[in-house]
Amino acid sequence: MEIAKSLTRGTREHGYAVLDAYRYMLRSANPGSKTALKVDANGKFKYFFVAYKAWMLGFAQMRKVIAVDGTFLKSKYEGVLLSAVAQDAENHVFPVAFCVVDKECDASYKYFFEQMRSFVDDTKELCIIYDRHQVSKRRFQLSSFISLWLLHEALGENLRTTFHNTKVVSQFYKAAKSYNIDEFNDHFNQIRDTVPGAAEHLERVGFHRWSRDYVIVYFHKYNLMTSNIAESANSMFNVEREFPITVLFDAINRRFAEKFHERHMELIDSPNIFVPSIEKKNSKFVNLGNKLLAHQIANYKFSVIGHGAVATIDLQSRSCTCRVFDPDKIPCPHAMAALRVQYGDDFGRRIYDYSSSYYKVENYIIAYCEKICPVPSKNLGKFLWRF
Repeated sequence: MEIAKSLTRGTREHGYAVLDAYRYMLRSANPGSKTALKVDANGKFKYFFVAYKAWMLGFAQMRKVIAVDGTFLKSKYEGVLLSAVAQDAENHVFPVAFCVVDKECDASYKYFFEQMRSFVDDTKELCIIYDRHQVSKRRFQLSSFISLWLLHEALGENLRTTFHNTKVVSQFYKAAKSYNIDEFNDHFNQIRDTVPGAAEHLERVGFHRWSRDYVIVYFHKYNLMTSNIAESANSMFNVEREFPITVLFDAINRRFAEKFHERHMELIDSPNIFVPSIEKKNSKFVNLGNKLLAHQIANYKFSVIGHGAVATIDLQSRSCTCRVFDPDKIPCPHAMAALRVQYGDDFGRRIYDYSSSYYKVENYIIAYCEKICPVPSKNLGKFLWRF
């Protein structure tokens, strides 16, 4: 079986031996792409980094939240595949960079982040989501604005195995996904009443590491509170993890080349301004907003009453006390009611003015317009002399 695999895909040793030539061929087929190869003093492999130009250009149209994850390779030389991915407006996995490292440690993650630094803009919007148990040991900041969060998925599983209480786990997820402090406190107090030890554990971890509400308070980020997108990206190559390294990166190339073409064509004839998922959400919020009573209290500020609750909306700052408008970057039902009063017959068009441009069909199509060309790896042997 091993002989047959070697004849089909090449040996793992050959894959590492031709990496420098592979880099050359990749950049030749995809000009503007970034690759990096690092070996130790003895010439032994350490890191191989790839980010296609198509990924870099497309990420400019994405929300500036990157999820990072690692998965072990299954070859005899082991190693780890690190992935950095974003999420497009339709909640699809969007690749930012991939890197194979010799082992998962501080040095390898530092190298990974440093390579991304050359094309990921260092802005206030940027945030890295990192779901690992050892996150406290790996605080690599590209700037003072980037934070690494231990997210609720890992903590939820930890609570399940440590305290063996399904009610606590259920309340934990509800608290993690709550939009405002009052809702968060209600769920967290139920955790404290049921299993005090679980509440103490969550307090020690820090609310801002797993609660959407506290993340919104401290970081004002988009409503992306999961690293599942990175885990999904790694699972796409579960079989290929045992392949030689060049074959693995060929698989990554092919998979995302197909996805880019599919998604580019998906909405190219769409008559809508925003992508389908957001148009659907807007429609739902408009219907809910029609049942609310909005009263103007100042210029662009409204008090909205409905369902026994009162919310205050500031259209200029695009915020609402319900805390949905702020991270979702589209008007919540309260904001929809306020917009109807503010703009009357022009209400429908104004919804888009108060929503993020990341949701536009135009931006979605642009994100996937650059082609990813295959690497002509069959000709690698011809180029070995260059290196």
